[in-house]
Amino acid sequence: MRKSAYLRNELNLTQYEMAELLNITRSQLSLFELGLRELPTNALIRSSQIGLFMATSKTPEAKDFPQIADWEEEKEKFLAKALKDCEHYQSSIIRKLPKMEEEYRATLNLLQLIIFFKEQANKEDALHPAALLTLEDKAMKSLERCGPKEVVRQKYQLLILQQQEEILKKLIESNRLDKQELE
Repeated sequence: MRKSAYLRNELNLTQYEMAELLNITRSQLSLFELGLRELPTNALIRSSQIGLFMATSKTPEAKDFPQIADWEEEKEKFLAKALKDCEHYQSSIIRKLPKMEEEYRATLNLLQLIIFFKEQANKEDALHPAALLTLEDKAMKSLERCGPKEVVRQKYQLLILQQQEEILKKLIESNRLDKQELE
């Protein structure tokens, strides 16, 4: 890798951006990086200046740039809010799951009762078919809301949120340690 390409990568610049710094065209820089052409003298001097600066300057720190300090503060706020939201969603699911499981058991009991009444359909005191349909409809809606598929989906979501909480805590701790090192 040529010095210019190395510097360009160290500065996270595109060929176009580096060419602007050197006051040449992108195609001239590309040909130079491929070893097919030499740089003009003024571009060589500028490249040397950039290289010298990179070699002799101290490693920049976030505290040297006020806007980065603002971004760091925003990052802390984002992580804290994300953790709070994650904990809130977890507690919501934890409260909801027992109710869902209870409703599911009750729905199974209702389905058993519907089967019982359907078996009694030929008797004099049989339940009206429309009432059975209403009960079946209620049971199906309840299963959609609290059936095994939905319970598993909520448990799965809870596991994901627990993993997310661990990741967020690690990010917050890492951020705190990084901040201490900078001070």
